[in-house]
Amino acid sequence: MSEVNEIQIKCLNPNCGTWFPSPIFFGDSESFDSSMLEGNTVQCPSCGSMTPCNKENMRVRGKDGGFVGSDT
Repeated sequence: MSEVNEIQIKCLNPNCGTWFPSPIFFGDSESFDSSMLEGNTVQCPSCGSMTPCNKENMRVRGKDGGFVGSDT
């Protein structure tokens, strides 16, 4: 198991695209890999829009690697 150091969300508002810290956090990559994240939303601190908070628009940085979602 690799320790997760940082999880960020990309705002999917086409006029924004800001990266910001995720309100959802996992302690290790195994927990992240096995999780089902669907239908979550969060308010972007930059533009104020509600944006998805799912694996598709997340990037994860860990001690031994990371993950980049398909919408990033």
